[in-house]
Amino acid sequence: MNLIERYIFGRAAKLTVVTLVAATFVVLITQILVRINLLTTSGQSLATVGKLALALIPSMILITLPFAVLIGVSQVLSQMNADSELSVLEGAGASPAANVRPVMALGLLASLLSFGAMHLIEPYANRQMRDIVAAAGADLIRIAVQSGSFKKIEDNLFIQIAEEKPGGAFGGLFIADLRDDKMQQLYYAKQAAIVDFNDQPVLLMADGEMHRKNRQTGEVSIIRFQSYAVDFAQFGAANKEVSYLPKERSTAYLLSPEPGDYFTVKRPDVRRAEIHRRFSEWTYPLAFALIAAYFAGSARSNRQERMWSIAAATVLALVIRGGGFFSTNVAGSNTAMAFASYAVPAAVIAVFGWLIVSGRQLRVPQKWVDRVGSAAAAFEQFRLALQLRLRGYPSRAGGGS
Repeated sequence: MNLIERYIFGRAAKLTVVTLVAATFVVLITQILVRINLLTTSGQSLATVGKLALALIPSMILITLPFAVLIGVSQVLSQMNADSELSVLEGAGASPAANVRPVMALGLLASLLSFGAMHLIEPYANRQMRDIVAAAGADLIRIAVQSGSFKKIEDNLFIQIAEEKPGGAFGGLFIADLRDDKMQQLYYAKQAAIVDFNDQPVLLMADGEMHRKNRQTGEVSIIRFQSYAVDFAQFGAANKEVSYLPKERSTAYLLSPEPGDYFTVKRPDVRRAEIHRRFSEWTYPLAFALIAAYFAGSARSNRQERMWSIAAATVLALVIRGGGFFSTNVAGSNTAMAFASYAVPAAVIAVFGWLIVSGRQLRVPQKWVDRVGSAAAAFEQFRLALQLRLRGYPSRAGGGS
């Protein structure tokens, strides 16, 4: 790169990083808030919350990185145009490639980082996040024993243990299992304990009752028992083996999974969709960089037209990314969508690369800008007139004094 190209690359890269950090932080906060109830209820430490945040960061960065590149490149080129730097460059005989090469280098660098993160960092971080959430769910049993109050194990599953006796036995056990849409089950026992039977945890209850309510018919059955045993794995997250999703598996595992893997036998579409996602979505930063370079990379004197061009670039990027999300989500079960997940970013790169190289301009027509401006001015006049009338002032329409 020459001096001008390094100047553009440096400014765009700095603004992209700043935008990426800010956008990732906002998205990260929303994702932590979704899981904060489980962490606080299970008594997790601040360090655990920090680990969860670190595990969420790679996925959040991969989502926001293309938009950070779009914003960084657009803002830098727009500012250079406002400062007449682009006009000076064009007047000095600089080719359009002087603006495009650093932008392409930034987009390509961001895409390569996305590729590496998708295949190496993100799966590991997702596994860590799953382990943290599973451990937090397991600790709810311990918290329920210590507090003696109702604790939510998961959605529609609650447990209360009055006390823990010597030897690990429980006293005053109550379980409300409302997860089944057809059958509601309540368990009560004066004594209970968790024992191993054939290497499986079993909840052994004594001197209690089980209430079952058919939600469709409303019928209730009450079973009194002196002793009763149920599989505790259905209640305690601590006794379940963590089953990793395809997004939590390495790429090598997805391409060559174990024969008995659940997502290979029962849900191969989910595994295929994740493979398509990892090999297609890494190209979006480069695609968005070219979109930004095309709409903001040339000198323009009409500020209003330039504003509409940047707005068009943003809307186009949102539509393209939304289409990409949809195509990759269903790519595992739809061959056409699997093809589209690769074709959409590739087409964007090819089309806008050709438009930039050929020097073609698809500017927003000036008459569209004028019409929108006239409509906005008319709406503002109507709003002001309505405010005056609501405050009791006479309308001045019609030439009144």
